[in-house]
Amino acid sequence: MRYFDGKPYRNQLYTVNEIFQVIGQFGLPQIWNAKGDKGPERYIEVQVWDDRPLRK
Repeated sequence: MRYFDGKPYRNQLYTVNEIFQVIGQFGLPQIWNAKGDKGPERYIEVQVWDDRPLRK
């Protein structure tokens, strides 16, 4: 980890359902940090290991 700010969601992996809970608690970074002046978050990075969710 390169950025130490104590935020509880750092260095975690989340399922699709879990990330919605995180967004519900903390909001979308592109909204609360649109200019990038509140830390490194500007987006939520995802890795898709199964294409079934994308087919919906």
